[in-house]
Amino acid sequence: MLKFVLIVVLIFFVFPKLLKWVLRGFVVSQINKAQQEFQQQYNPNTNTNRPKKRDGQVDVDFVPPKSGKNSDDFNGGEYIDYEEVK
Repeated sequence: MLKFVLIVVLIFFVFPKLLKWVLRGFVVSQINKAQQEFQQQYNPNTNTNRPKKRDGQVDVDFVPPKSGKNSDDFNGGEYIDYEEVK
């Protein structure tokens, strides 16, 4: 009987407080991580990875590879008959 009472006390009193403490720590750490990511993304002073550029300068991060087809070989496409339906 004493064992049952101790288990009930643990389940209803100790476990929720322990869970609340652990979840609060997890949420606070996630909020801090999100704040740091936001500051790095939107604050240009802390972003030291990219060099400063002048106004009007354009950076191209991705250039797609050229396909095997040449644009000079294009003959206008396929002709499709058009029939008006009333």
